[in-house]
Amino acid sequence: MNIKFLLAWLALGLLAAGGCAEGPKVVTDFNPSVEFSAFRTFAFSGITDRGHEVGASDHSPLRERIKDMVDRQLAAKGLRQVSLEDRPNLLVHLFYGVKELFRVQHTGLMPGSQAKAYTYHEGTWTPVPLSHDTTLEDHEGTLIVDLAESSKKELVWRAVIRAVLGNNLEKNFELANQGIAKAFKAYPAAK
Repeated sequence: MNIKFLLAWLALGLLAAGGCAEGPKVVTDFNPSVEFSAFRTFAFSGITDRGHEVGASDHSPLRERIKDMVDRQLAAKGLRQVSLEDRPNLLVHLFYGVKELFRVQHTGLMPGSQAKAYTYHEGTWTPVPLSHDTTLEDHEGTLIVDLAESSKKELVWRAVIRAVLGNNLEKNFELANQGIAKAFKAYPAAK
């Protein structure tokens, strides 16, 4: 096999593997019959954290950072945050959780390659595989942002944001901020 071809193939493989690190995946949906330009105010109605309801008055630092990210996006759309007692136009509810993801990574030479390696064991040469599979564990974070029209208690807009999380808390918050910003780009404009 041509060594230049093999080196080029390995370099492309490494670039492709490095390019797999994606940002957050975002899906949004909304009720097209709703006039979003009529909404002027919003309030946080609560958070569901890994299936457990947390009150709107919860002020844990981690949850506050997520709420601030959503607050900035809504403010950029011309909405103002008020308290629940002030009868906001929109209620914002956040859901989030983390689940384990397992993926199998195959390493080795090109598929179908006839190359073999041998090891000497107990007086005989034995073929050994040049490839192997490794199971990797990741954690996927999901954040759902729901906007409901408060007067009708009906969902009018939803964003689902998913990302593979790492061990660095600040980078995870950066992923959340990117996902929230991307989601609100899809917030409906005035009709």
